[in-house]
Amino acid sequence: MTYRQIAAVACVSLGLGCTSASPSFDRLISFVDPKSCEPDKTFDALLNSLVSFEPSGVSYTPALKTPQIPPEFSGMIGTPHLKTNGNEYRATLPLHGVWHNLPLRSVAVVGWVESEQGFELLFDADRAQVLATANRLGFGLPPSGSEYREGALMGLNIGVSEHGDGAAIYCMPG
Repeated sequence: MTYRQIAAVACVSLGLGCTSASPSFDRLISFVDPKSCEPDKTFDALLNSLVSFEPSGVSYTPALKTPQIPPEFSGMIGTPHLKTNGNEYRATLPLHGVWHNLPLRSVAVVGWVESEQGFELLFDADRAQVLATANRLGFGLPPSGSEYREGALMGLNIGVSEHGDGAAIYCMPG
């Protein structure tokens, strides 16, 4: 159990309502259309500001950029980091707060060089809590927690998965 999970259990057990005092990312991470994972303007700008691609021979190499963070969120965000594995990359931005009352750990841009790119929101909460919140917000996921949705140009893998000691909402084109 993580520190955040222990603190959340203590808050609930003692009836302190601590999550309401946690900084909220609700205004930063929002969607025009949750069913299609279409981020709003501000969230889209954040996602697109994490990674750039530098020429590297006949291909490109992902490079971490300084994320575009609205000033009111600057104290709630940690130092981003980039992990690559061959053609795959993951740029993770640590977050310190809540999103619709779920303790939010990070947002990650995940993709493949010269191919699709999606994102994950990682929480210090169990899969059932994250799935219930996602569906309350309009993601429309089935009880299994994941679904492939056909699109005009490309489909979308969308769902909630267990992720270590937490759970993640993921949106991956392909």
